[in-house]
Amino acid sequence: MKDIYMRQFIFSLLLFCTVPALSYAQPVFTPRNLALGGGGSTYITDYNANFYNPANLMIQEQEGTFSFGVGITGAYLDAVLNYNSPGDQLNNAKNYINIYKPGNTGISEMQRTEILEHNYPGKTTQSDNRLRFDATLIGMKWIRENKAFSVALRTRTSSSIRVGQGWYTDSFKNITDDTDILDRSLTHRYQSLHEISFGYAESFQFLTRLTPRIDNFIIGIAPKLVIGTGYQNAEWNNVYEQDTQTNTINRIQKFSYNATGEFGASTIAYLNGTPINDANAQSFSSNPFNVNGIGAGLDIGVTYLITLGSDLSAVRRNQQPTKRSLRLSFSMTDIGFISYNNDEISLSFPSDTTTGVLAPSQTADEAFVGGKGQYIDFIQKFGEDNPFIGTPNNRSTFATLLPIALHGGALLEINRFKLMGDVSIGLTNNAFNSTKLISSFGMELRPFSFLPLRGGVQFEAQRPDFISIGTGIETRKWDLSLAAIFTPTSLVEQPTITGAGVAALQFHF
Repeated sequence: MKDIYMRQFIFSLLLFCTVPALSYAQPVFTPRNLALGGGGSTYITDYNANFYNPANLMIQEQEGTFSFGVGITGAYLDAVLNYNSPGDQLNNAKNYINIYKPGNTGISEMQRTEILEHNYPGKTTQSDNRLRFDATLIGMKWIRENKAFSVALRTRTSSSIRVGQGWYTDSFKNITDDTDILDRSLTHRYQSLHEISFGYAESFQFLTRLTPRIDNFIIGIAPKLVIGTGYQNAEWNNVYEQDTQTNTINRIQKFSYNATGEFGASTIAYLNGTPINDANAQSFSSNPFNVNGIGAGLDIGVTYLITLGSDLSAVRRNQQPTKRSLRLSFSMTDIGFISYNNDEISLSFPSDTTTGVLAPSQTADEAFVGGKGQYIDFIQKFGEDNPFIGTPNNRSTFATLLPIALHGGALLEINRFKLMGDVSIGLTNNAFNSTKLISSFGMELRPFSFLPLRGGVQFEAQRPDFISIGTGIETRKWDLSLAAIFTPTSLVEQPTITGAGVAALQFHF
């Protein structure tokens, strides 16, 4: 029987790690799961499980029935250009999240070549880049005989961009035998959310004892109040298709734009005649707590825990931590919506095809990184035309779905060794998620009981997206965790940091 479980688990891990992936749909950034490649549907068991899989609240990995912590943070940057120097990379990250300043993202011809080689390999015509920051400000969890409860306060911000290669080159790219493409699409999605979540998990006895082994089927739910600050969803599909037989060029474009708060105020001022740089200066501030919307959400999950060998934690709850187990988990996160009602604005026009056009020849001499206010400025500087001009706008209140996503995972734990795999997929395209799959694989080894060593990898389109490492100090009463994320080329070139996670002290009683 043990061999059967082992074969099933290894098959699951191989499946998880070989599907196409994109590093979105990741609901939690903590140093522990970042160090393991970003997964966590089976691994995260503290109060951060509220946001990933609240069923895991019932799993006890350390002695004691109550725990709390403050200041758990994580950040990840998938940049258009990366820098080896940590200081230069930090300044690079600031351009992605701060107010746009003209001249900060200018590029040389050498950098233009690097952008095209690294972001548009093969027949790729659009690049995907993003910056994400999460911080769980405070949280606590307590366990009873068959139930677990938790409360957590979190803030998260994500900025994702998708840029066509035609902004950096005027050369068409061959896609099929009879079609060449010059892609001038430009997408920027930005969202910042503050959440307070209340988690509850309980053993579901009806489905327990599905196997001859000692097991525990757990269900979890975590309703939350969501407050929205900055929001922008801008998508301009703008593609030139050239028939290789006749050289006729057709232009296909579609535009949609929704914004609120500072983004909305800047856009409204611009449409009313204010120069874009002045509109940005008047509208954007460094205050991350300007409330522009409110909503509600729900995170739910199930975990099937099978203890192995002499581990009796599934039946002796609150008496001993789980040390030998196989876990299988499924969760759905961010079910809900948020309504925005401050400086809201919407613009759009449907898909349109123009035949017999000339291809644009102007290219950008700066990188588009999604800084606050850069979207309109970039189009105005380098666009062949401006979709904001002449397009009717709507000033009505609008609502959007939260970044809903599905997650599944498996974890094998044998004393001081853990092996895990995860898959996730977003159900909508937004700042936090893509509708493509993400897969991750991670391993934890403890040479000493208090010293975890973690490593992982995340895959994008069957290629490594990033590699990660982490460690910490975990005692019976408190623990501290750290993680670092690197580009995949760091294995053969000079290491380049693209993210990090830090967990301040967490206490257990």
